[in-house]
Amino acid sequence: MLNYKEFFAQLRSGSLPGALLFDGEEEYTKDSALHQLRLKTLEDGPAEMNETPLSGSATPDQIVDACEMLPFLSEKRLVVVRDSGLVKRLPGAGKEEGLDRLLNYLNNLPPHVQLVFFCRGKADRTKKATLRIEALNGRVDFAPLSPADKQLWLTRELKAHDKYMSREAGDLFLSRVDPLLTPTLQELQKLLSYVGRRPSIEREDVEAIVAPTVEDRLFTMFDRLIAGDAQGALRILNTLTTQKDSSAIQLLTPLTARIRQMYYYKTLKSKGYADREIAQLSGLRSNLIWLYEKQTRAFSEGQLKEYLELCIQMDYELKSGRISEDGALNSVVMRLIHRPKGREKAPARP
Repeated sequence: MLNYKEFFAQLRSGSLPGALLFDGEEEYTKDSALHQLRLKTLEDGPAEMNETPLSGSATPDQIVDACEMLPFLSEKRLVVVRDSGLVKRLPGAGKEEGLDRLLNYLNNLPPHVQLVFFCRGKADRTKKATLRIEALNGRVDFAPLSPADKQLWLTRELKAHDKYMSREAGDLFLSRVDPLLTPTLQELQKLLSYVGRRPSIEREDVEAIVAPTVEDRLFTMFDRLIAGDAQGALRILNTLTTQKDSSAIQLLTPLTARIRQMYYYKTLKSKGYADREIAQLSGLRSNLIWLYEKQTRAFSEGQLKEYLELCIQMDYELKSGRISEDGALNSVVMRLIHRPKGREKAPARP
């Protein structure tokens, strides 16, 4: 399996496998990869005559026949099969007649063809065609970018528009946007329109345009709790539960995730790991580590473990019908509000 960086490296060196499978959640990078592959593959001839697009209903025999066509005034032919039932689980997909022929053909693709199975979303890892392409090192996983890679992407996008962000504004922007690039780009375009010709984008601009996520509001709620502002924390909770398309059960999940992340940070920190190592081991966003460091000071490791266990218990009781949605969420929040103050007591020596 290749990641997107390995794909682009092999594309530049001309060492890509003949059969590729594009899958994963990051559609923006996936589209960019197909575009660059098209430019590279069809650079020396009439592109429109050397690309064969096939729909997801194309049969194995039709795919093989398309690959057998020789390129016209070019060294390469590009065959792109989109959302094929051969590599995705699709409702109503027909029988895969001729699949053995295709599987054998994949092992010995002629050098003139570049075959791409292009999936929106993820491929089905149990499909025979998926397994065969992966065995040939042709599956490219377009997973969401890491925080560091997304920061690099943002820097490049800003430079292309002759803009720059302060570090504080950039961290806030990335903390508020979706992990995927397409919605992130939409938010960035709104932000660019807002600042107009001004070259700098500041924190105040981000706050004015990019709406805080549930994650942001939970961070703020914890800030209020830590400061002893119970009323402020409850106001944030009330705002979240009254939002459109929001409910107590939809908030219990991210609240549980937030407490779990705080517990992981506290545990790893107590074992002597540096913040950079904690981000790598736990999956926490590196640009938000400072917030975890700040907020976990007010809780002992034992307290966070207790709250995490409570969240898990409330989730179980909610799903088993033993408690209402509001009751489950309020149990967790009220325990946080009335938590014992002070540091965790050291264990008694024997």
